[in-house]
Amino acid sequence: MTSEKKISATAAETSPMPLSLIQQLTQDDLPLRSATLYQLFKRDWSGEEKALLVTALLELLPQPALPDRAALVLFLAKLARDRCRDWSALSGAVAPSGSQRPLSLRSALLRGLPLYLKLIEASEPQLRLSSLYLSAWLPEGRAHLLPVLLRRLEEEEEALLRAALVLALGQLAGDQQQVRAHLMIRLQAPEAPIVRLGAAIALVRLLRTKTPMRAVRLLVRAIAHPQAVAYEYDTLPWARHSVVADSSELLRLLPRQRLQFALPVLLEALASANCYEALSLARTLLYLGFASQRPGVSCQAITPTQQAILAALRTSLSAWQAGELLKAVETQSQLSAG
Repeated sequence: MTSEKKISATAAETSPMPLSLIQQLTQDDLPLRSATLYQLFKRDWSGEEKALLVTALLELLPQPALPDRAALVLFLAKLARDRCRDWSALSGAVAPSGSQRPLSLRSALLRGLPLYLKLIEASEPQLRLSSLYLSAWLPEGRAHLLPVLLRRLEEEEEALLRAALVLALGQLAGDQQQVRAHLMIRLQAPEAPIVRLGAAIALVRLLRTKTPMRAVRLLVRAIAHPQAVAYEYDTLPWARHSVVADSSELLRLLPRQRLQFALPVLLEALASANCYEALSLARTLLYLGFASQRPGVSCQAITPTQQAILAALRTSLSAWQAGELLKAVETQSQLSAG
């Protein structure tokens, strides 16, 4: 049986190929919808096609009976995320003059802001989660989004969604001291571990050298005892790899001097790390041990800490598989951060 939902005639006349895919998303055929979603996420759409897809999806998403709404919102989030990365939108930069396609996508995404605000408060948890992730990539809407997110943080009971809220708030906070204060409170409040970790991640990204030590220790604790948060962390759209790999990467945003206490934890974690984790941990260890190394210094002159790091890398099977990194270990000039 085919759904009666339709895309407007105006939109359908514009670009048959991407919009025909959107029409397939309204069908009751689960295998067809799954294949269509895969194409949406994997195809390399042009800027104009992305804007058309956003416009079409914004017509469908208000319909509660539409299947896969959370996945479709996540697709919008992917488009918004890629746009921000392309034009550094989160740091306030603007697209170069004459670049019309990214600006067209920007306009299409921002037209959906009233809808996103409603979806943040939807009854389905997964839809709320996807909508929070989408909202985090719309810095132009922060004036409308921040009050709603702060209110939701007071009302939301599910730990995973509270973690998503603090991550979204951190991404949109900018120089808003009120928002930063709320994130600081989450570090010490009687929150679930995933919520405190979310606050720590948000504050490291926001504050860098001024990050409170409690946040730093929470990241190191996540590396030492990932099982406490791993499942929930993997469920968050913000997760790139594992909680170990991502936490290790964040540590490299901090001054080396503040991380020396973490060396034993990083070395122990490396021994049982998978490939992605080993690559991230090894880079962090090299950052801690060799970032100040001068080019041309003899290998015989390395310190005991540096010797321990190199030994751990050589004895870790996973680290050996990270060939790009180990080549740098063997080449002394690559050990200098300059």
